[in-house]
Amino acid sequence: MYLNHPTAPIRINLDTTRRCQLSCWYCHSSSGPEYRGPEIDPAVIPDLLETADQLRTFEITVTGGEPTMWPGLVPLLEQSARLEFASLLLITNAMATPPRVLRAMESANLSRICVSLDGIGEVHDRNRGGGAYERVLRGIRELRKVNDNLAVISVVDSTNHTRWPELTRLLAEEGVAAHHLTPVCTAGHALSNYRGLSAQQFAQVHALVEQVVEEVPEVALLFNDELVHPLTSRTMGIHQFTENWKGWHRIVRPDGDVRTQIRAWGRTWRTDESIGNLNSAPLSHILRAPAQQVSAFTRTEEVARKFRIGADAPLILTDIHDVGAVERGARAAPVPDLAGDIPVPSALGVDVDELGHTVRRCPSRYRLREDEDGFALLFNTHSHQVHVLGDDDYCYLAPDLTEVLT
Repeated sequence: MYLNHPTAPIRINLDTTRRCQLSCWYCHSSSGPEYRGPEIDPAVIPDLLETADQLRTFEITVTGGEPTMWPGLVPLLEQSARLEFASLLLITNAMATPPRVLRAMESANLSRICVSLDGIGEVHDRNRGGGAYERVLRGIRELRKVNDNLAVISVVDSTNHTRWPELTRLLAEEGVAAHHLTPVCTAGHALSNYRGLSAQQFAQVHALVEQVVEEVPEVALLFNDELVHPLTSRTMGIHQFTENWKGWHRIVRPDGDVRTQIRAWGRTWRTDESIGNLNSAPLSHILRAPAQQVSAFTRTEEVARKFRIGADAPLILTDIHDVGAVERGARAAPVPDLAGDIPVPSALGVDVDELGHTVRRCPSRYRLREDEDGFALLFNTHSHQVHVLGDDDYCYLAPDLTEVLT
């Protein structure tokens, strides 16, 4: 079972704009209120949706900047009803929930809304600005009225890495379905102001997650630390899948640039991975063309580049200081060809009979890609988990998957 040779992407990131009400110190995309640059042209929406369906892409992640400040959001939500296979996931800071956006969400093919919230009260406001926490909490309550599958994303850094459990408990009271913890990485604004986790703090958060999962079972808790603590099963969040096997992921930037994400961390590229631009070709043509062959970093090297853990090798230090040159289109230092073969865990991680029962109970929540080489991918549009099914798993589940295939 080799996941390093992808067919079509399972996830497309749509970076709609870099406009945002906030200027968070760790922002991957270097967004802020002063942004006056390009934004995704709403005219590409029909081709985007049709392409995602035809390529059997599981998820279109709509992000930014702040997508509620993008003029194409309402048209995208309204037109998403035409999707038959793919669905939308919206990431927002929930600082503003305009009525027209809420109305569009009600009938949209929107599988989940993710809200950025780093902690309770001053924990969040320290990163986002005074008064932000109360506004976000109000936003969460408004969003839950139109879509009850809400997740909260918390950026974990060296100042709040022990404070997030109190937020998890509050989210349970608010009816939020999931709490995702993502460690800050050396990207965007944080390139010059990095306050990430140490190896010891990674271990602390990892241990806390195992404890809080037992204490607050009603909230699906996930720590995106798979590069530091490798995956133990073939059931994982879609973000975890594409973080490990990056060739299954494409990103569309505000200027229309379409890129792979293989030699990248956050929104920081070490190599120019552009495969086309929406201003000169439709997405359907760009994604169907053979992508350039870019070799991945090893896990050790990516941990060093992304989190500065073990970042004492001259090459890695050079990379960190040189990524700005790549973004500006200048020539960067040469990078050796490095193999990044990440092993696939042997355990499925869930009981196969229980998985089959869940699929039978609600087949409309699932999407299946069965035309892969030696495996199939089963995606739950509600939990956003991907199950990597081996041939034995697939044959065993075949009777349960009948309705998913129709």
